[in-house]
Amino acid sequence: MVELDLPPLILQQALQLLTLHFRYTVLHTNTIASKLYNLRCKFRCSNAHPQHTIENRIAKAHSTLMISSTYPGPPSMPRSVTLAKPKNKGKSYTTFLKPIVSAERLRQIRLKYPHAPLPPCGNVSSRLHAHFLLHYLSLCNNLYKPPPYLKMRGHRNPMSLLRLRSQSHQSIPTHMLTIADNKRDVYDSRVCLYCPSGVTGSEIQIILKCPATSHVAMDLIKLLRILLYDTCQPDWSTLTTHQQTSLILGDLPSTLPKTFHHVWLQSTLPAILDYVSHLETFLYNMT
Repeated sequence: MVELDLPPLILQQALQLLTLHFRYTVLHTNTIASKLYNLRCKFRCSNAHPQHTIENRIAKAHSTLMISSTYPGPPSMPRSVTLAKPKNKGKSYTTFLKPIVSAERLRQIRLKYPHAPLPPCGNVSSRLHAHFLLHYLSLCNNLYKPPPYLKMRGHRNPMSLLRLRSQSHQSIPTHMLTIADNKRDVYDSRVCLYCPSGVTGSEIQIILKCPATSHVAMDLIKLLRILLYDTCQPDWSTLTTHQQTSLILGDLPSTLPKTFHHVWLQSTLPAILDYVSHLETFLYNMT
């Protein structure tokens, strides 16, 4: 869900409830529903008031997204919403809330791993932890916008890259969900299937370290070395294995200026899609 830009249901509901509050307190204040809502808000704190009413859920949504300063009155509006045409104010307010939802999702993920090092490195405890360490920069984007590699047109379909990034590729051992005797296996027990090393078969192992598969990425790594040098980024050899794998899977360098983002993606995405296709073919032939 993280890779596919799907907000958790509780945050999506919070967004919808705040939009409803905006309609009742700003857009349609003269309707019967609005007047009933504002009347019920006055009695929300009484002990006899049911806990699961719409006004209590809206109050909780304000707390979830940490914008409860003006509740239960009309919410504070940014300039983009204030200047919007009356018929577009609702849509503009929803657009304003989406980055707030994205920021809250990132905060929740970071709370699970408060001691995660930057630059990312170290051992991984779960699939979510692995995704966080590999793609932590992409988590800072708006959850409601698809990642760039899905929007840019290329000569290959990006779905194979999506499967790798979303940890749903059945040729990667850590992506395989195994349940034996009604008990799910732990992340570290999913060892590499392509070499006798006995280490965890993660993306880093398959892409960079496994002697049976790491050679597939050599051409792509040469291109990334050249681009890092041309854009005055840290040398490939100074990056951690998490950062190297992140670049191979389509993420941008952490210090790359925003003006170069589109050019970087245009230069690397075709080679990345070629690499993923060749890796898939190689892994399928080995199994």
